Amino acid sequence: MAIKTFAFSEQLKNPPYDVLTLRPDGNYSHKGTGPTWQRWLAKKLNFTFSYRYVVLNQTTIEKYGASNIEFGLRLIAEKEVDAFVNGLTATPERKKKVDFSYFIWTEPYAMVVPRPGEEPRLFAFVRPFQSLVWLLILITMFAVVGFMSFFSKFSLKMDNNVAGHRRESGQTQTMTLSFYAGSYFIYVLNIVTNQGGNVNATRLSFRILVGVWLLIATVLVNSYSGTIVSYLTVPKIKPSINTFEDLAISKDVELIIKKDVVIGQQILEAKSGTFKILGDRTRNDPGRLLTDQTEIDKLLAKGSYAYPWIVSFCKFFIAGQFQKDGTCRFEMSDPVPFQTAFFSIVLQKNSKFARAFNDALMLLWESGQITFWVTNDIPRAPKCFAKINPRANLTRQVPIQLKDLMSAFFIFAIGMGLAILAFVMENVIHFRNGRMMMVG
Repeated sequence: MAIKTFAFSEQLKNPPYDVLTLRPDGNYSHKGTGPTWQRWLAKKLNFTFSYRYVVLNQTTIEKYGASNIEFGLRLIAEKEVDAFVNGLTATPERKKKVDFSYFIWTEPYAMVVPRPGEEPRLFAFVRPFQSLVWLLILITMFAVVGFMSFFSKFSLKMDNNVAGHRRESGQTQTMTLSFYAGSYFIYVLNIVTNQGGNVNATRLSFRILVGVWLLIATVLVNSYSGTIVSYLTVPKIKPSINTFEDLAISKDVELIIKKDVVIGQQILEAKSGTFKILGDRTRNDPGRLLTDQTEIDKLLAKGSYAYPWIVSFCKFFIAGQFQKDGTCRFEMSDPVPFQTAFFSIVLQKNSKFARAFNDALMLLWESGQITFWVTNDIPRAPKCFAKINPRANLTRQVPIQLKDLMSAFFIFAIGMGLAILAFVMENVIHFRNGRMMMVG
């Protein structure tokens, strides 16, 4: 039997399924999975088919409409051809005009998105800590400065008072047993804080405080420097765009919509939610509302746009750009929460060929041959689809929290406690020494 099939338009590009181009000699070349399964179908059903090539000039556009898909549907509905072999998704509106066969191909939708780059490193030092941690560090700095200033002024005042009293009484400084015992205790504390050297009781509180602070700094540096340095030196990658919500939030990446396909139409027709936000933003820039796949590919290749389409196209585009550029500039999102695409052959209403097509296509799908053909038509680029090592996935890294540094602030509290204890002990010894000299 003879069935008139056709590939519409002068240049059809729907990789990896159909790439139809006009050669300089006036003939057409048709590559991809489409001609492979079409030849299988023709042999299975024992029919011959021919393409009807139609140039979409202004006359044709005015007669059939500018959309390639709507153009094809009209040719079927007006009985100018028997079947449209480039798979289409059935919708209630389309079913009113034509019939759809058993599906040729089915798969979910995903998005081609630019691979995120590295975040600026200028203010990377702010990144590791939560705001609460930074607040406590700031409080700690003021606390140290305040305690050191207070201890220094208080000690200086006490020294001046004792010196004045000594001059008035004419007594000389004597060391009592209790003073030696107190000095010995402070000397041991001095050794514990790793200061060493001789002990000057009148300036010991200041030295103890500084020593304890150095001890704290030593613990912090040795305990946390490795973690913080690794956090700062390893590049942090910007978050990937993995959902429509991520895309709506993004300020750097915009959406490209193919307005004559189901997913594009539903985004543009949305009345609320994320789809409406994306649809409104795209309508404000008509240059991103396209029907020509060639123009979509050119715009998408610039690296600032996302495009939702079936998974096999996403893989084909990403791998093709990898072969062209030698680097993975794009990546594929997870499947988006949208109804799975089912592509079928379009037939005339109540076509006498419908049963034969359905039986043959059911056999083709269940045999797995078309899946094999599509997979072989997608270039290999394993580097662009490799799973990221979770240990290196810095986009999911959370800030260092207060609970992670609780021990550091505990050490700080111990250090401040030791400093206050030294201050109290020094002044106790100081007062006792002064009183004993007055009695003597």
